[in-house]
Amino acid sequence: MAPNPRPVVFAMTFELSISILLLPFIGETPRPAAPPDLFALQECADSLDVAIFNSPRRPHARAPMRILVAAEPDLPEGAHLVAHEEGATPQRLPHITTGGPPHGLVATVERPETGTWRVALVAAHAPDPILACQEIEVRSGPSGMGKLEVGVDPHWESRIKWERDTENLYSLWIERLFDAPVDEDVSWNPLADVLKDPARNLLYDHLGMGEDEDGVRSDPDCADFPYVMRAYFAWKLGLPMAFRQCRRGNAQRAPTCSAELITNELVTTESDRVAAFKAFQRKLKATVHSSSLRGAPGDEKSDFYPVRLTRKALRPGTIYADPYGHTMMILRWYPQGDDRAGLLMAVDAQPDGTIGRRVFWKGAFLFPKDDDVAGAGWKRFRPVRKERGALYELDNAEIAASIDYGDHSTEQWSFGQDGFYEAMDALITPAPLPPEAALIATLDALYQQALRRVESIEAVRAYFDKTSKVIAMPQGSGIFLTAGPWEDYSTPSRDMRMLIAIDTALDFPARVERRPERFVLSPGEDKAQRRTRLDALLEREASQRTLTYRKSDGSAHTITLWDLMQRKLAIELAWNPNDCPELRWGAPEGSAEAKTCARRAPDEQRERMAEMRVWFERRERPLQH
Repeated sequence: MAPNPRPVVFAMTFELSISILLLPFIGETPRPAAPPDLFALQECADSLDVAIFNSPRRPHARAPMRILVAAEPDLPEGAHLVAHEEGATPQRLPHITTGGPPHGLVATVERPETGTWRVALVAAHAPDPILACQEIEVRSGPSGMGKLEVGVDPHWESRIKWERDTENLYSLWIERLFDAPVDEDVSWNPLADVLKDPARNLLYDHLGMGEDEDGVRSDPDCADFPYVMRAYFAWKLGLPMAFRQCRRGNAQRAPTCSAELITNELVTTESDRVAAFKAFQRKLKATVHSSSLRGAPGDEKSDFYPVRLTRKALRPGTIYADPYGHTMMILRWYPQGDDRAGLLMAVDAQPDGTIGRRVFWKGAFLFPKDDDVAGAGWKRFRPVRKERGALYELDNAEIAASIDYGDHSTEQWSFGQDGFYEAMDALITPAPLPPEAALIATLDALYQQALRRVESIEAVRAYFDKTSKVIAMPQGSGIFLTAGPWEDYSTPSRDMRMLIAIDTALDFPARVERRPERFVLSPGEDKAQRRTRLDALLEREASQRTLTYRKSDGSAHTITLWDLMQRKLAIELAWNPNDCPELRWGAPEGSAEAKTCARRAPDEQRERMAEMRVWFERRERPLQH
């Protein structure tokens, strides 16, 4: 597990707070106007477009009160938060901001006084300076809501509904939970470490029951990770949550799901709210699987619906399901610079419970080939609503017509595989870049993927430190989708992506020739000269990036990213956890690097691996919905 990034978070907050406090004394910046008297307002209200939330749900004087602004439109420059306790002087709150869309502000009142408060989002130079206002009652002490009546009460009550404001807050919460500097390689294991961190989890102890002290432990894998995050958020805010039992499809047929919904409003057999949520979560994890997210684009008996390829639709929390069972969620967008490609960052879970970040690109986000069954791609949770006492999910027509959503679309499959990646590239990096800058971005993404492979291969060492028992290898395509030690420590799916990623990087100079309109090309340079120059740059830059892994004897060995790219034939047979690290990194037979190899997969497994190699040679894993 990577070092805990909390010091970075606190530093960001502290630096921002100091900059706000010192703002009146820097240069010619005028002193800000006095905060407005919020109790002079006839009406204190927010809206679905610009909403103010507080956490905990019932604030009290013994704990910090977090103020969360979730906004759909761009906020005016200089927008800030003002907090006002009745009878006291209004105060401007230092805050941190998140990306967008949607946009967010987060502030904290460390020890709020008991009584009635008003909090407002203020834009001093706007025609109407009060953009949103919210009245909050602060109690003297915590008032947890712990007990339930067994067999009568639901797992949790649906108090509010999914609409623009709650969806915007969900995006804000996801982004803040896993955010870190773009060049920092961070990961967490288990998920509880993130949920227990109040600097990251904006809903920490939101219910006032100390519910996050044990982290509401869940340990999701890639398939149920989106569901677990959505359920946790819904539980905290009192939002409806539903999921379905789904059947796996195959190479000719997309998965299909039951019409019956399993919801939070089913009665519980637990006597307190935390235990009831844990029971719901266990039911969830036992029911959903990777196929649950890959229904056909037009299938309405699905927990998800497909979205347009727009910045508004592709927001934090939007899910990507690939054809082979892996799922990821958007974390944050980073804008394009003058000589720097834009970035779309996602977050995912691995079979061993590690939560990590990854950059969107062709090597990591696999899209169906043109003649494959459609279904994998970008999706959002289908909104759950309540009518006449029963929960239901909106159908596609209702979503398309909704003022809260309106982003249902199947357009991503109409582009074809190559067109999909080009459309995403244009969205992430709208303006043409010099090919050198785009190549660097491609190698950075490949390098990030390779670094994560170091962690994946090292993870099996702990298993063999405890036992010499050979890990059983599943039959046929089961190598890609199983349970137990093989799922935890083998890497066939990840290596398939690595091979595609290597191919994509090596193909970059040819892509410049295929798509010249996406690049700023040097005038007067012919295609042959440019190809030679970019091939040389590719090798030089890849050779400057190094990977260090531990060999069988525990010694460190370093190879370059270029070495790995030249070993792609060996990587086609490097996914068996029973093989030594040297083999899994493609050490040439007879080399000094390979001499320390102390463990090899049984001959029977290697014979079957040789038969399966054709999948990796073709970069076509057998579809297993």
